[in-house]
Amino acid sequence: MLTLPLMVYCVYLLGGLVSLDYEAARQLIAAPSTALPLAVLITAGMFHAALGIAVIIEDYVPLARGRNGLILCARIALGGIALVSLTALALITF
Repeated sequence: MLTLPLMVYCVYLLGGLVSLDYEAARQLIAAPSTALPLAVLITAGMFHAALGIAVIIEDYVPLARGRNGLILCARIALGGIALVSLTALALITF
């Protein structure tokens, strides 16, 4: 529900970044009105990805023990990606 409007906003934002130089683009991303929706998009996107990968693993990995381990590894990896992305956004913003 939340992901679609955020994706539309992100595509609009990325379209506007094309014509900007590095400093102007950095200032645009650092604005709270831009950084907050991006942070929510990162969080919602990684949660959505974790749910989707869990469904794929549950459907195609035959052993329950293997499924649970792969789902755990996928969640850890996606959590790490989210952490790195949010850290990069925080470094740009602050």
